[in-house]
Amino acid sequence: MSQASLPSSFGVFNPVGHVMVGLPSQAQLEALVDAFHHAGRPASGLLHFPPRDTVAELAALVERAGPLAGFGYEITLLRRYLALAETGHRWLLVKVDGAAQAALVAATAREGGADLAVHYRDWVVEELI
Repeated sequence: MSQASLPSSFGVFNPVGHVMVGLPSQAQLEALVDAFHHAGRPASGLLHFPPRDTVAELAALVERAGPLAGFGYEITLLRRYLALAETGHRWLLVKVDGAAQAALVAATAREGGADLAVHYRDWVVEELI
């Protein structure tokens, strides 16, 4: 997935219907992906952002954010993602169908050592970890 295809609103990353999970290490990310696969979550619903690509893409998204983005929580989260990515965090974007699935994803992510899980809903962005 490229910058141009990332879901956005007012030029800011906004993947409605997904949970963004942040993990400090590659081993934790791989273990979490395995846990999701064993739980029956399809590979097509998981998108990994490698650290070497993430910093540049997040920085570009922050720079391109429109003036209206400054009023939303999304830009605050985006800046937080960038700061964590600069320390080597890995990111996993997980497709979910509603709040119940998002809660299960967050619980699994928490058990797997995730520092952050954010559910992007239609009108609300909710931190689950």
